[in-house]
Amino acid sequence: MGVIATLLPLDRCLQRVHGAVRGQHSVTPCHGWDELFTACAREPVHLAIVDLFADGAASFERIRQLRARFPRLTLVAYVAATPQRARDLFDAGRAGLDGLLLVDLDDSPQAVRAVVEQAEARGVAALVRHRLAHLDPTARDAVLLVITRAHLRLTSHRLAETVSVSKSVLLERLRAERLPAPQKLIGWGRLIVAGQMLDDPKRSADGIARALDFPSGSAFRNMCQRYVGATPLEIRERGGARYVTAQFLRAIGRAELAQGLEEHDPA
Repeated sequence: MGVIATLLPLDRCLQRVHGAVRGQHSVTPCHGWDELFTACAREPVHLAIVDLFADGAASFERIRQLRARFPRLTLVAYVAATPQRARDLFDAGRAGLDGLLLVDLDDSPQAVRAVVEQAEARGVAALVRHRLAHLDPTARDAVLLVITRAHLRLTSHRLAETVSVSKSVLLERLRAERLPAPQKLIGWGRLIVAGQMLDDPKRSADGIARALDFPSGSAFRNMCQRYVGATPLEIRERGGARYVTAQFLRAIGRAELAQGLEEHDPA
């Protein structure tokens, strides 16, 4: 079970987060930015959901400080949208936020769960984004999509559709870059996100299997063995998402890029 820290002055927003993630994450409510920083330092917080306007004005400097001190923290803004805040919400994406919820507009339990899952996946996608910057854009987008949409039931057809090419063109672009075929690439994306979840020692392999829609815990363990030759426990001990990402880079012939990850390169 992961820990989510919140800075949400509106009680109904806090209750919606509680309701949406009940049984999957514990929630640590904070009543100010300093308390939020303290919680992130003391607890294994993997995600923070914050009202950018908790102090009245947009607190982008606080967001930058969180990013600097806790680079592996996933950040989601949960704010009330008003015409006066339109420019600030536009700037939010450039401030390093991984997700956005709008009060009373898209904060149903399903929407909150979806944003939390997608934001976590976007955070781990950063491990590969700049390392694959030289790839054909369609191939690179396919790699990032299988990570950021690991919680969805992606198919080869849907992946091709999302990157706006036919299945045959996608297969050709992936082959040209020495990347796996679409279905195997989708498997790698799920395992990279699973690796991130394994970074949290409170999360069990069976719980991760359920979150990523594996048929069973055994199916998840079997995929770990087939792709990286390790059990979920061994993946956790070897570095979680960083380890799986390094194995993926080695599998596609980019061993020199894997080395930085294994040496805990902060990039």
